[in-house]
Amino acid sequence: MIEANVKKRLGSFQLNANFKDSGIICITGKNGSGKTTFLHLLAGFLKPDEGYVKVEGRDVTKLPPEKRGISFVNQESYIPEKSVESHLLWGAKVRGVKVSEEEVKEVREALNINFSGKVKNLSLGQRERVAIATAILSRPKAILVDEAFSNISEKREIVAGVIGILKKLSIEMIFTTQDASDSELADRHYVIHQGVLQKTF
Repeated sequence: MIEANVKKRLGSFQLNANFKDSGIICITGKNGSGKTTFLHLLAGFLKPDEGYVKVEGRDVTKLPPEKRGISFVNQESYIPEKSVESHLLWGAKVRGVKVSEEEVKEVREALNINFSGKVKNLSLGQRERVAIATAILSRPKAILVDEAFSNISEKREIVAGVIGILKKLSIEMIFTTQDASDSELADRHYVIHQGVLQKTF
């Protein structure tokens, strides 16, 4: 369960979000609507002007990102010089999480990671898949995905595979997109418009 009641002003932009939910959450909205700002507040990259963020009932508002039990993934969440194999285990090593070969195999299959080599030599969609798999294997309480499914071919199949793994591991996910049809894959759907977050189902 992630709970947030936050306000944040960035220049002339004002975000006002009241959120309390769990499971697989899709947030849709246009560029500049506040999707990324909201995720940054949850992850700890931004501090709210007012309000709080809680993860599983624990107030994490004043904690740094690495202490929140949250992984954040965007289109640039990868380390170019690492190999695919070492990248997949990198997050788990940082968090001190032990990962079995079977777990790595299962996540690779779910995201169709049937390639190897340096991450910098992969396509953007392949890099996104590696970044998401790395986040899953680090076993956070929740993963925040900021439009990092957008360049993946066979997106629906890949996202469905990701959701299956996350539900098995009891990991929550909030993902943002500009494609409203992606909400069909989620347990719940929110729309953000001009900094105001509203639940649709």
